[in-house]
Amino acid sequence: MAHVLVIEDDPSIRTAVLRTIDDLGRAVASAPDALTGLHAAVEETPDIIVLDLGLPDLDESEVLRMLRAVSNVP
Repeated sequence: MAHVLVIEDDPSIRTAVLRTIDDLGRAVASAPDALTGLHAAVEETPDIIVLDLGLPDLDESEVLRMLRAVSNVP
């Protein structure tokens, strides 16, 4: 089963995305900010990451750069 990590700061959007992915039968985890998401990406080794491009704690290009330093996950 594919494991999906959702990094999204808006609780209502995060809930909707998590519910949709779960309904598709995928394992799903979430993080409310970039730093928590980066930690989860390393610890949980997801198969794919859904990344919000407007996170409050880090610029999306920084998040992507950091993710690429530790993983090739799409």
